[in-house]
Amino acid sequence: MKNSTTKIIVNFLNNQSDIKELEFLLNWISDEDNFILFKQFISIHHYSNLIMNHSDKESIIREIKKKIKSDRLKKDEKKFILREASKYAAIVVVSICVGYYLDNSKISSKPINELLPSKISLQKSNGEKIILDESSENSIDLEDDVILKKELKTISYNEVNNINSLKFNTIEVPYGKRFNVRLSDNTLVFLNSGSSLKFPVKFIQGQERKVYLQGEAFFEVTHNKELFTVESPGAIATVYGTKFNFKNYQEDPFSEVILTEGSVGLKSSFYMQKPVTIKPNFKAELNKVENNIEVVQVNTKLYTSWIDGKTVFRNENIDNLILKLERLYNVSITNNNQKLSNKFFNATIFVENETIEDVLEYLKEVYKIDYQFINNKIVIK
Repeated sequence: MKNSTTKIIVNFLNNQSDIKELEFLLNWISDEDNFILFKQFISIHHYSNLIMNHSDKESIIREIKKKIKSDRLKKDEKKFILREASKYAAIVVVSICVGYYLDNSKISSKPINELLPSKISLQKSNGEKIILDESSENSIDLEDDVILKKELKTISYNEVNNINSLKFNTIEVPYGKRFNVRLSDNTLVFLNSGSSLKFPVKFIQGQERKVYLQGEAFFEVTHNKELFTVESPGAIATVYGTKFNFKNYQEDPFSEVILTEGSVGLKSSFYMQKPVTIKPNFKAELNKVENNIEVVQVNTKLYTSWIDGKTVFRNENIDNLILKLERLYNVSITNNNQKLSNKFFNATIFVENETIEDVLEYLKEVYKIDYQFINNKIVIK
């Protein structure tokens, strides 16, 4: 693909095309081979709402035609401006992935050492702690002669049989790590960085299935007649069988549930209120200060992509960007550039393959953010 065509696609995705470029793109993707190239380019270099929501050529062509028509009207009125990405449901500001801009030769800084405890640990009901990510064993002995299966980044309790009372284990996942737990009812839990999950070694038949979460996790809940409850400081989610993302970090002013399948209810744990029930492709956000819940429709992939090793930033302010990067990479970042407070950032990070240095080089290349390492910390200048 020619560099000029690549530039036109990038301008289109970042809502910076002029009418001439849009007309060229409309004609270019009418060819089936070019349209395949267009989709391949986006899948490699972008994590795009356009492709997520409209993978067929007709929908994309309609969007381009609509944009051309609107731009012409604005030009006729002599008020042609670049539109803000938030005005479009289907064409959103899309970031070019970090690797597209990456030039490793520019990185002269020494690797950043881990700043916080960075070992994934399992605390048994008797208080004993096991470091999971250092163990090379395929099985772990628990009390009561229970043998626990350990696979790649996953620990499984679904074959626990000889326990007849509630005994809790707790898995703690530090910043910079991710880990999975398969519970005794076969429910699968993906734990994100900086999270902990307390759960029964075995759920007791006839009793509510309840786990305790701090941080963020994606749940694939096995359906059965017993209610499944996720309790977190200030928030409670209840389900029977469903797939959803639950996020509740202590430092965040909100808790949120994003539902991808089934049905889930969210309520404050401080009030005896009826849970607010949401449907798939909706987000319920609980304000921890006002204890009110707002429900909005969302693109769930933007919230759940971390399960597949991608983290998507869309229209993030600098404070949220820094907070998430600290969680992802277990680093400390200080912002000394107040001019960045009015900017919004977009990026897609492939966490397993890209280091914090890669991300910083991307931000420097695209957003002109300058930084340096001081005493093992990152300082934005």
